[in-house]
Amino acid sequence: MDEKHVKGYTEHQRKVIKNFYENKDLRLIQKLGELVSNLYVETSEKKKESGWKRIKKMLTDLKVHPHEVEYLTKDKNLSMISKKLSEMF
Repeated sequence: MDEKHVKGYTEHQRKVIKNFYENKDLRLIQKLGELVSNLYVETSEKKKESGWKRIKKMLTDLKVHPHEVEYLTKDKNLSMISKKLSEMF
């Protein structure tokens, strides 16, 4: 058996997997933008709180400095997050 069969993935599958991980940051930025949009119209305080926890985690996953994450999320100001998103994208 050659090496490509040992791993169990075809060349095409390996490219798809590689592209998936290479574009992780772009997917996170897009999801963060969607979450911010949803929070602008959300009325439930419980869902808002959950959304802010997700925003904090996403910013951390995007490797934003911890002090900046804390600064951006402490006042729960969506316009600050939107501004950060425009800088990242």
